[in-house]
Amino acid sequence: MCAAPSTLTRAGFPLPLLARSLSDNTPTRIIVLNSATLSKKSTPPAEKDGLPRTFTSFIEEILRSRYPDGKVALTTVNLPRATAETVVARLPEVLEKAKPALMIWQTGTYDTILGADSRAFADAVEHGINLAHGAGTDVIVVGPQYSPRTAFAFDVAPYNNTLRWIARTNEVPFFDRYDIMRFWEQEGIFDFDTAPPPPSLFEDVHRCIGRLLVGMITDGVDARTLGSR
Repeated sequence: MCAAPSTLTRAGFPLPLLARSLSDNTPTRIIVLNSATLSKKSTPPAEKDGLPRTFTSFIEEILRSRYPDGKVALTTVNLPRATAETVVARLPEVLEKAKPALMIWQTGTYDTILGADSRAFADAVEHGINLAHGAGTDVIVVGPQYSPRTAFAFDVAPYNNTLRWIARTNEVPFFDRYDIMRFWEQEGIFDFDTAPPPPSLFEDVHRCIGRLLVGMITDGVDARTLGSR
C-alpha cells in the first residue's frame, strides 16, 4: 500500500548530525516543524482518545524500534498559517529551545495559498536550512500535500519545484509529498476525491507517509560521511 517510486523516497544526501546523535546513546530530539497536526505531545495519541494517528507518531514509533539505543523523542512545533518567511523569523528560538538533531520541515502550503513571491520563498527556505545547520541540526524538507479538490485553485508546482531545487543545492533530503500522493491517486492506491472520504483514509495516508519518511531518514543515516557539518 505504501509503495512509491524510489526517486521520490531516497534521501540522496547524508544526515550526519542525526547519525551521530543516534550512535551516541544520548537522547535524540527530532522536531516536525509547521505540521498540520494539533498534537503537542511527542507520544502517539492514545487509542481511547478516538483520534486518528498522524505521521509524526508513526515516525517516532518506528525510529524507537529501529534505534532503541537512540532514545528518540519527536516533538511537533505547530505554526498554523505560517509562510516560510514567518517560520524562519521564529526558527532561532525554536532551535535553541528544542536543540534537535533533525528538523523535518513541512513548508510551501500557505505560501502557495497566498501566492507568495517565489524568490522570497526560496530565500526563506534556504535561510532556514542554513540556520538549522548552524545550530547543529540536520534537515529534511517536506513539500505540500496533493489534493485533487484544490489542485485547480492553487498552483503548487512552482513552490514544489523551488523546494526541490533549494534542497538539492543545499544538500538536504527532499520528501516530495505532492508527487508521492499524486502517484498514489494515479495508481489507485488511495482515492483522494471521494466524498465523504473513507474513515480510515487519514490514518492510512499518514501511516504511509510516516513509513516512507523513516525510510528516507534511515537512508540518510546510513549514508553519513565523516566530518560532514
